Amino acid sequence: MFLLVVVLIAASGFFLLRAAASKRIQVESTLGRIPGYGYGEAARTNDPRAWLRRIGRVAPGGRGQGAEALRLKLAAAGWSRLLTPEELAGLKVVVPLTVYGLMLSLSLLDVLPLGIAALVGLIAAAIAYVSIPLAIDTRVRGRRDKIVASLPTVLDLMTLSVEAGMSFDASLQRVVRRLRGPLIDELALMLRDTQLGASRGDAMAAMAGRVDAPEMTSFVRALVQADRLGVPLAQMLRTQADDLRTRLRNEAEEQAMKAPVKMLFPTVLLIFPAVFIVVLGPAVISLMANLG
Repeated sequence: MFLLVVVLIAASGFFLLRAAASKRIQVESTLGRIPGYGYGEAARTNDPRAWLRRIGRVAPGGRGQGAEALRLKLAAAGWSRLLTPEELAGLKVVVPLTVYGLMLSLSLLDVLPLGIAALVGLIAAAIAYVSIPLAIDTRVRGRRDKIVASLPTVLDLMTLSVEAGMSFDASLQRVVRRLRGPLIDELALMLRDTQLGASRGDAMAAMAGRVDAPEMTSFVRALVQADRLGVPLAQMLRTQADDLRTRLRNEAEEQAMKAPVKMLFPTVLLIFPAVFIVVLGPAVISLMANLG
């Protein structure tokens, strides 16, 4: 208990000092990014994110093709502003080690035996190591589903704007200003790419690569083709919205048809045994008593 009180007091003092020095830490973090633009040497900083980046550069997947794959995953998950590939690679090293260290500290406090703490720590560290990419993949799938589901509505609004006389870029800017959501974030990023000098086709191809959904890829391909061949934009947008709604309705019907088959396994494995125990249990007990 004495060690626990000491640890709590030390942690409270650490967070109080960190809150008091938060502005200075933020300034040091900003100054630490300056060498990346070629204006000076790497500055030493106590920013935890800087330490994560240093660890991530030597961790597996923190450099080269692994870092590029992590960057694409973070972009697809919408976390590219929160984490860099180096920081994510550093988290995949720091979090399991921290979990393992906490479990060993429980053995030092006589909460668990050393062997059990080491075994549980290994299991918890493995779970922590696997849970980070699993959480990112779950986020990517959920965000992709939201983007695909909101795409027909956005296409309808853009169709109305184009039919009212607005250009494609103007209608896109109007939709970005009025709506919110993952699809709007991707469209806003695509608009920023075009404003920075990228062509519309390249910006939309980059957006389709980040989303990585067949519906978005089909829409981008149709838009680029319509732009090249001179197809009326409003007609193309309405056709894409109708086709996408039909595809989503067919997918929903297909999933509904698969539901009874998926429900069969939990029914057989979980519900039927409980029903058999409740129904046949008293009869089996009576039979055993009579035979005894």
